[in-house]
Amino acid sequence: MMNTFTLFHRQRGQGLVEAVIVLPVFGLFLLGIFQGILLYRAKTTLDYAAFMAARSGAMNFAQKNAMIDGLARGLMPLYAHQTGGGAVVAAYAKAKADIQLGQSAAITIISPTKAAFTDWQETQYDGVAAIPNDSLPFRGSAIGTKSHMTVQDANLLKIKVTYQYPLIVPVIDRLIGHLDVARTAIAGHPVYSLDIQAQATELMQTPIRDPNLLPSGTGGGNKNGSGSLNNGNSLGSGNNRSGNNSGNSSGSGGSSGGSGSNNNGNGNGGGSQPPSDVCI
Repeated sequence: MMNTFTLFHRQRGQGLVEAVIVLPVFGLFLLGIFQGILLYRAKTTLDYAAFMAARSGAMNFAQKNAMIDGLARGLMPLYAHQTGGGAVVAAYAKAKADIQLGQSAAITIISPTKAAFTDWQETQYDGVAAIPNDSLPFRGSAIGTKSHMTVQDANLLKIKVTYQYPLIVPVIDRLIGHLDVARTAIAGHPVYSLDIQAQATELMQTPIRDPNLLPSGTGGGNKNGSGSLNNGNSLGSGNNRSGNNSGNSSGSGGSSGGSGSNNNGNGNGGGSQPPSDVCI
């Protein structure tokens, strides 16, 4: 009887010890799951926002202000916490203010480059030099000497968006994020962010007139002519809004035509004529 009592007495507090060990680990794991779900939502939203930014740039001469407007519209779901027309306007205002004042996002033009502008600039009807945007299927498939790009490739606006996503889950924000100085100054309390990126490509609907907007360097296409279109994801999938594109983005070594089959988004960049589906 005494031995039984002694054994029972020695086992008292066992559950507390196990809880002290397990609960912090399990709690951290659970918080990580919550933050991971929010990050997935943010990445999906940023993919769409990058497409909206590229689309706005394509419609407005690749101007940065237009792309910022498009990016703010795409990021609105991350700032909307209510329903109704007033909430939509407020979400847009918050998104744009966070981009401009909080410096939460950066848009980088990958292609075309200044070299492409030098290769293909033409004087427009108003006397301004620009990369021509009209009659692309009939402009041939010659490759520029400086950019190693065709005029069709030079009309593909490729951008990269880097967004500092504010982390809101306690503990996890300090583990995986970095101190966001601008947002911290505005909010008055420490804000931790994590950089996420998205890329998008859009066919220009207006001529690019300002070479100062473009990066230095040479060709921005890849070698197999499978640059993505309008899918908000990393380059190389060959998708556009209406479906798949038959290899209409070549790289520095091939022409824009390619020989990819329709509806598969592939092209080997070896065709001699520009594809008809590049026409605006």
